[in-house]
Amino acid sequence: MSKFGNLAANTSEAFRVKIIDALTDEVLRDKDGKESYIDVLAADSVEGRTFDRDRQAVYRKKAARTRGGLVDIDQFEENAAKCAALTKGWYLVDPVSKEPLNVPCTHANALELYKEPGMQWLFIQPWVAANDAANFIKSSSKTSTPLPSTNFEQGAV
Repeated sequence: MSKFGNLAANTSEAFRVKIIDALTDEVLRDKDGKESYIDVLAADSVEGRTFDRDRQAVYRKKAARTRGGLVDIDQFEENAAKCAALTKGWYLVDPVSKEPLNVPCTHANALELYKEPGMQWLFIQPWVAANDAANFIKSSSKTSTPLPSTNFEQGAV
């Protein structure tokens, strides 16, 4: 344990984000009732910091080529790319047919999912969860009731 005790969030474990249907404001489920989810790591996890460090290196090189000029950054593109790097698993459900979407969880597929027009409602859910430290801090059993855990499931957004 760190000399700072439990102040640090557990950034090595993914947080399960239950997907909320934009129309019903309820957890999106398949025909059998299985919840749709996306598992994400914390934005300041090792993977998140590596992403940030790699991007900064790219921008420093671009700035050097432009002799210290401004480097144009599309913040949405950056956020979607980082969220894709933090995405570790999912179970996606078509909100109309309630059928599972059998799309493998890969970095390329996550990036495509988050960047596709009309997907802001979905992207914002794992992005906000990845940036909320409370999702990665273990709570004291004195002040809360532990949730049942399967795989990465630690709660809901």
